[in-house]
Amino acid sequence: MKQKTIVSLLLAAVVLAAVSSCGDSSEKGKEENTTPTDSTAATEAVTEETLKSLLPEGLDYGGAEFRVLSGPYFENDVWMLHVDEASGDVVNDAVYNRIAKTESDLNMKFTYTDICTQTSGSEDPAKLITRSVTAGSDDYDLIFGCAYNLAPLVVNNMFYNLEGNEYLHLDQPWWYQNFNKELTIGEGKTFFVTGDITLGVLRNMSCMYVNKQLYAQYYESVDEMYQEVLDGKWTFERLAQNCTDLYQDLNGDGKPSDEDRYGIGVITASLTDHFTYDAGIRVTARDENNLPYLVMNNEKTVNHTQRLYDLYYQNPGVRVFPPDYNSLDIVMPKKFNANELLYLPGWFYTSELLRDMEVDYAVIPFPKYDESQETYLSLAHDISVISCLPSTCTKADMAGAVMETLAFEGYKNLLPAYYEVAIKVKYTRDSTDAAMQILDIIHDNSTTDFAFIYNYALNGIGLIERDLMGGKSADFASKYAKSEKTYQKKLDKLIEAYTSIDS
Repeated sequence: MKQKTIVSLLLAAVVLAAVSSCGDSSEKGKEENTTPTDSTAATEAVTEETLKSLLPEGLDYGGAEFRVLSGPYFENDVWMLHVDEASGDVVNDAVYNRIAKTESDLNMKFTYTDICTQTSGSEDPAKLITRSVTAGSDDYDLIFGCAYNLAPLVVNNMFYNLEGNEYLHLDQPWWYQNFNKELTIGEGKTFFVTGDITLGVLRNMSCMYVNKQLYAQYYESVDEMYQEVLDGKWTFERLAQNCTDLYQDLNGDGKPSDEDRYGIGVITASLTDHFTYDAGIRVTARDENNLPYLVMNNEKTVNHTQRLYDLYYQNPGVRVFPPDYNSLDIVMPKKFNANELLYLPGWFYTSELLRDMEVDYAVIPFPKYDESQETYLSLAHDISVISCLPSTCTKADMAGAVMETLAFEGYKNLLPAYYEVAIKVKYTRDSTDAAMQILDIIHDNSTTDFAFIYNYALNGIGLIERDLMGGKSADFASKYAKSEKTYQKKLDKLIEAYTSIDS
């Protein structure tokens, strides 16, 4: 189902109406549904003229302090949530103006505690929240943190149920309904939400960068590559073939090494997740009561695992680098810039690492499983930022108004600034209609899976492909069978604990 586009007040251009995750199945027995649900259907009439906040006029919190725990994954991502001053950079200033407008409109004042998951060690946001709530302390009015880090805490009664908050309008396009659904179990309890309240979903959506100079050297025009994507023919098989064509022993030592030319560089950690979920592999689906159940053990997953193994370990044009951020943020971008990689898999934020690249590049989605896959998908990584309130919160109504204002202003101004100006103009090297269409396809078809978000409460099933590739194994069936009872037991326990929360 094709996403509807919404007119931006700033740029009168295509803006994400609602990041949608994979549609769920309402019937057991349906193994999967890899088509993103059109979560914008209820807001088709939203236009430049009708777009407005749904908060009542005159909300006034008398200059009250509003305390935010800001916990993105990377230290340099704090700016997604707040900046101290305008700088002239379009995105920085959109973040700054949103905060200033929220403070002005609601007559309140933000204060922040910044603690980043990657560098915080024993004091990560999850542990900070646990200690605060367990002590019965009223330390924070709003929490931002990584999905994988916060979501499993819900069964310990750490968070406030947002369902029915009078100021939150979670059916509006500035909230990501389908992503939010994957954060829930059953009906009537919403502990986490995300949307245009943060850039932390969009920036962590997968995409693939293509060295245009290398592509033109080995294949036909870049325009034909774009058309292949638009025609739905950019598949895993095509990626594998193109990688095979590209290998060149640049240092002449007669064996593959880091210094040689490859079709693509990969790591067995995070990128494996994106190759998997973007190929439409589902770990869970939903029954008629919105309860997740396991659907991963099927022929498609077995075949995908073998193909992924063959890509990583049997294809001469693929280099598997160490599974760390040095590979992702330094080694691979450097090789890409040096014309030593045709493809650089990554995320929208990877474009920020390529600003000084001398060679032009294109942006395309991760490949489909095959041409029968209805649409390209883009996994929002598990470090995507979600928002919630601690169960000790004493300002739930005010928090709802603040969250709604931040999300609305993000939708109206911040997302257009980042997506339309930063991604489409500032960081990319191609403004053709085809290139812009492809960016919108990636942007409009985000996906996630309940088991990917709650992986660490489910015995690791959400990252099973990562574990297999890291162990240089294609034997999905044996690995799954070995842990199947544990997976089910963990899922049952999680469902029971979640649904029994008294909220």
